[in-house]
Amino acid sequence: MKKLIIFLLLTFLLTGCGVQSVEQYEQMQEEERSKEEIVQPIPSETKEETAEPIVEEVKSPKEQKEEVDGVVETTKTEEKQAPKPTEQKVVEQPVEQQPITQRPTEQKKADEKPVQQKPVQQKPVQPVEKPKRYATISIQVHSLLKHWDMLHPSLQSEQYVPASGFVLTPKKYELLSDNETVWKVLQRAVKEHGIHLEYEGANENVYNNVYIEGINHLYEFSAGPLSGWMYRVNGNFPNYGSSQYVLKDGDIVEWHYTVDLGRDLGVDGE
Repeated sequence: MKKLIIFLLLTFLLTGCGVQSVEQYEQMQEEERSKEEIVQPIPSETKEETAEPIVEEVKSPKEQKEEVDGVVETTKTEEKQAPKPTEQKVVEQPVEQQPITQRPTEQKKADEKPVQQKPVQQKPVQPVEKPKRYATISIQVHSLLKHWDMLHPSLQSEQYVPASGFVLTPKKYELLSDNETVWKVLQRAVKEHGIHLEYEGANENVYNNVYIEGINHLYEFSAGPLSGWMYRVNGNFPNYGSSQYVLKDGDIVEWHYTVDLGRDLGVDGE
């Protein structure tokens, strides 16, 4: 039994040695082949120069495997050591807006004529009113009361010569225009109060002016050859007719009956 066991062990050992010898032989063959030089031609820079051979060392499969394993391990370590890439914020770029094309309905609306709006009625601008202007007028017969005997007997009556001396007491009248004259105001006053007035038109005499013939039936020459009607404005007797005298605001007009061409009224005293 012992001999059988020894025989089997020897057989196993010999078999292992044979196998190891074969593997060593193949490895030696591969190393010899790897040591052979492989000559590769290098392209010449010029036609005259000849390329020198480049000797490349052929590595054995085991060495190539070890290099590949080393590269793989190096890559793994670099990946482990490499820092993780930081997250970058994505900046949104503004989207370029494309022109909006009109839809058929919008195009139709654009083609339609615009609705004309009714013009807004504006209130008319009222002109600035000018301040009103006034003049005062009166008709007086005080001189006849002093010279009563000179008056024609048919006129010696309070109807024609009031005891107050006023045929028309002072009345204020608005000046209706910038060219309002003494004559125009007199016309309005006698018409308003129903006072008799008789006159000669400007186109009826050589003076080209209105001439007052009689007021309240008192005419020229009714109290003598120098009697008649005269007017004064603000105390002064103008030397031209009443239809040419333009009044101003605040003027005071007085019509007087004179028996002596105004001397009884103080004309000489001025």
